[in-house]
Amino acid sequence: MTRGYLQGKKVALRAFGRGDLPAYRRWLDEPRVTEYLEMGWRPTRDSDVEAWWKLADETPDAVVFAIVDARTGKAVGTCGLYAISWIARRAQFNILIGEPTAWDKGFGTEALTLLLAYGFDVLNLESINLGVNADNKRGVRSYEKAGFAVEGVRRKFVYRNGRYYDSIMMSVLREEYRKGRGKKS
Repeated sequence: MTRGYLQGKKVALRAFGRGDLPAYRRWLDEPRVTEYLEMGWRPTRDSDVEAWWKLADETPDAVVFAIVDARTGKAVGTCGLYAISWIARRAQFNILIGEPTAWDKGFGTEALTLLLAYGFDVLNLESINLGVNADNKRGVRSYEKAGFAVEGVRRKFVYRNGRYYDSIMMSVLREEYRKGRGKKS
């Protein structure tokens, strides 16, 4: 069983390392992985990978994790809190499950749950927000189950696959998170 900085039953979240970059690059070049994202419109360049590494390793307003299958120890994706405002105590959540074999196994849900607890209980955030492609129904359902509320829609915000998509803006507040967590206990 792989241990991480944040530990769940299915996944461990550990620091995203330079050794994870080849997998990250492969994920970005897989059309099934980037179907609902703005990335993937061109082959991933060395500079794209290096920019990601700099964000993961050096940016003080981001905390980036590798999502690791706790059973096999294999990195299957990445998630983190970005654009952290330490004064307003808010952050943006992003996740990418890059290994299609890891889809529909609850890895993303557990990573999200671990990261919400970390954001609210460790970083003392007041709100966590995200944007999700409106056609990504699985993602929208997952975020709603985790306690995120729809704040609005950015119309025709993402251009991908030859068309425009709306982006649903969602957030969860600390008290909503705690209230929802209490219901599950």
